[in-house]
Amino acid sequence: MNRTRLPLCILLISLLSACATPPATTRAPEQRSQVEQLLASADSAPAIQAAELRFKAAQLLFRAGKDAEARALLDRIDTRVLPPALAFDIARLKATQALEQNEGTRALRYLDRAILPPSLPAPQQAELGELRAQAYAQQLQPIAAARELIASALLQSDPELRQQLHNQIWQILQQTPDEEIAQATQAAGNNYYEQGWFELAAQMRGGVDISMGGSALVQWRTLWESHPAYSQPPEGVVGKALPPLDVRRVGLLLPLSGNLAEPARAISEGFFAAMMAGSSHNQRPEVISIDSGVVATPGQLATVITSQQLDLVIGPLSRDYVAQISQAAPLPAPILALNQADRVSSGVYHLDLASEQEAILVAQRAWQEGHHRVAVIVPDAPWGQRLAETFTQALNTLGGTVSAQLNYRSGEDLSSQIGSLLLTDRSQARAREVRRVIGTRFEFDENPRDDIDAILMTALPQDARQIKPMLAFHFAGDLPVYATSHLYEGSADPVRDVDLNGIRFLDLPWTLQPASPAHEVLRSSRTDVDGRFGRLYALGVDAFNLYPFLPELGNNPGAFIEGETGKLMLSPQLRVNRELPWAMFNNGVPELLPPLEAPMPTFGDGPPTLAAPQTP
Repeated sequence: MNRTRLPLCILLISLLSACATPPATTRAPEQRSQVEQLLASADSAPAIQAAELRFKAAQLLFRAGKDAEARALLDRIDTRVLPPALAFDIARLKATQALEQNEGTRALRYLDRAILPPSLPAPQQAELGELRAQAYAQQLQPIAAARELIASALLQSDPELRQQLHNQIWQILQQTPDEEIAQATQAAGNNYYEQGWFELAAQMRGGVDISMGGSALVQWRTLWESHPAYSQPPEGVVGKALPPLDVRRVGLLLPLSGNLAEPARAISEGFFAAMMAGSSHNQRPEVISIDSGVVATPGQLATVITSQQLDLVIGPLSRDYVAQISQAAPLPAPILALNQADRVSSGVYHLDLASEQEAILVAQRAWQEGHHRVAVIVPDAPWGQRLAETFTQALNTLGGTVSAQLNYRSGEDLSSQIGSLLLTDRSQARAREVRRVIGTRFEFDENPRDDIDAILMTALPQDARQIKPMLAFHFAGDLPVYATSHLYEGSADPVRDVDLNGIRFLDLPWTLQPASPAHEVLRSSRTDVDGRFGRLYALGVDAFNLYPFLPELGNNPGAFIEGETGKLMLSPQLRVNRELPWAMFNNGVPELLPPLEAPMPTFGDGPPTLAAPQTP
């Protein structure tokens, strides 16, 4: 699938916009007088001095908004007989004005190396490359733009400026479609530096799974030890490699009684199952169980960490407790909390199953597939309304619109509720009124509203099985439906789920992908690992597999871990963000969908209105 090109152009223009000329001033009469004086002096001056005077006059004309007059004046200057610096200044001014008019082709004519002096100093050659890169960006040629910046970086002696250029090159290559990167790596005319950049981009597609040793990056580094991107890597490729977090004693801070005791039991068993199954880090720490109902404050926890000499605490599970820890003074050991908090705190990481992350991903998928005006269907409950707000905010961030929303009431007449959402109830009412007035029966076409092109849905299984057929009944069966994981119970049931056919939904790898060794260990002793409750076992498994890599995830923005609860990445706010696999119901059975290649805007940690992960 082709990627969206406009963001690339916007990115490059923003990266290279330092070349813009000053805005026009309001001193038009004074500037006109200065222009006339400069031109009069140029008429009697020697060739080089005359060119300098006309160049200054053109600058004033551009500032006064007299672009056509300024361009005509510059075009009459024969740059072939001028000193290199002055010839470049004139070409740069003409090109900058062309770029401001989004005329990249014209800018490239002015910046043609064949007509510019070959003896330009290195700083001006570097600037020439940056201007040409901006022009290629306007023509939506990212590889050509990258080549220019690669050449400019080689000419840059200032390490900080060279780092900026490396970062720009990498941002461009990250937004370049896969097929163009593949073609660039195969191009016969690449020099050493270009080939190294293109191969790095090809091997780093999708980031690096650091739990597997970052094999793609390791391979690139082995082959390209002399490359500038090896000695001065761009931000987002790799930072300083950090060793895994060495944990010899870990505290599991979970409730042993109360409403969260059963979820805590599943998380704990998932943690131990992962330890039994083995993992890439092969750590087997001593595990200390801590009752969060007894050790219930940050102060008490700090005392336990010190007395038990803990290297890490996993937990707590309660959102309120996590909030207290995030607001308290730093604790003596890192914390991997199993819920989220609104406040960032040093040393406190957050791994959770909050449904708001799913809602953001659902909105993104619909937008990526071209659906920008949607209807939202959620339960008439506080947790449903929170997800509706997340759908709306995520779609608005992307430039889409939520045209309608239904907070459905389970157990009541869903047909009338869907009819109200799609406005088919109004067409029925109009038909009844016409029949009453004219006194005869007639046929009429019942059509749903025309301001939506997709539906975003959060619904429990028993409700989703009714909602999808009702959409078809109200003539909206062709609208694509995107849903959170709530509609899937976790194991295939073709008879009951046939009514979900066509719905695209996301869920955990634990649910949609082949079972891992830890999953199989739990299956052998538990009967509830494949339903919705099983997601808590997956959370425990990921807590074990993830914790040693937390420092390196934080140090490498492109790094991730392939986990049971998703592809796990760490945000600057120390929250573990999850990318999830997608599936679509076919004959009542989920079938995995391929990932989309189109780049997405980043949301950081998602919408600011993050609520407690209270799923039913």
